[in-house]
Amino acid sequence: MSIPERFERVRVEMEKRQADCLVVSPSSDLRYLTGFCGISLERPVLLILTMKRAWFIAPEFEKENLSLQLKESAIIVGWRESENPYKKTKKILIEEDIQKILVNNQMPAIMVYHLRNIFSEQKIIPAGGLLSDIRAIKNEEEYEYLKIAQKLSGNALIRLINEGICGKTELETGRILREYLCQEGLECSGIPLVAAGKNGALPHHSADHTIICEGDSVIIDFGGCYQGYYADITRTVAVGNVQNELKKIYDIVRRANEYAAKHAKPGMTGEELDMIARNIIEQEGYGVYFTHRLGHGIGLDIHEEPYIVKGNNSSLHDGNVFSNEPGIYLPGKFGIRLEDVLFLRKDGAECLTDLPHDILISN
Repeated sequence: MSIPERFERVRVEMEKRQADCLVVSPSSDLRYLTGFCGISLERPVLLILTMKRAWFIAPEFEKENLSLQLKESAIIVGWRESENPYKKTKKILIEEDIQKILVNNQMPAIMVYHLRNIFSEQKIIPAGGLLSDIRAIKNEEEYEYLKIAQKLSGNALIRLINEGICGKTELETGRILREYLCQEGLECSGIPLVAAGKNGALPHHSADHTIICEGDSVIIDFGGCYQGYYADITRTVAVGNVQNELKKIYDIVRRANEYAAKHAKPGMTGEELDMIARNIIEQEGYGVYFTHRLGHGIGLDIHEEPYIVKGNNSSLHDGNVFSNEPGIYLPGKFGIRLEDVLFLRKDGAECLTDLPHDILISN
């Protein structure tokens, strides 16, 4: 989808909200709309979108770094170090009848403060769901990026498992996996979540110096980024052999994952899908140990709309992409999580995660 097409989608939503102007700062929102993925720090970069025009305001020295498509889609306005970019923004819009300005939800508070100071007579409010709702519906290009991200990330995990993790620390394992993700051609930052043995009972345990031992179960939650779009995968790995209790709990989590994937469809709510998986775990007596939501949207952000959680009564739509990650966490013992990425079609969900659901075994 071209930049002008995305601008028009936004304008439709702006009109519904009776907004005259949308201001977007550097963020995944700005990357979605323009392809610009730079940072601003103390130097403001702003997309100004009205019902008729679009301006892209950036430091003068950044203008040559902008894409040709962006230059053709918006009026590029540079500002020098001696100028106040917010005053320049107001000067640009002086001829527009601007009464209500929306700012994207990811805009830093200091930028909102400066805009309110300059546009003292206008109403400035958060854009709310305007951009997140648009971004939640992925097109076929985004589908391809997401699918490639899952595939390449899965390749990295299989390489790690085949080479063995026993005797390594969680941190060593995470660093090796991150290197493999990079070698697959993915962007990656931070250390993947690696939680061995009883650490697996902590859903967001940070990898530490715990040594992975024979007989451990290890939760590995990871994913690289392709063309800005994220993978998010979790697999539970048995080291050496599969303990009986581990197999029992794993089978429950697997059934919850697969049942949710099978029954996901447009029109149902995030709460309904969460309950489909949660009911299976609760019927087995482990509901209290499933301590988080079933899933979250995935795209240019690792967590975005829609959220598959109790209390979300918004309907799911064709084109939504979200994680399906039921889990059971037994304090002091171990944890199990099985996470895939689902792409919702008119006739149901397609699993983009190209990895088996059998327990992975490593030495």
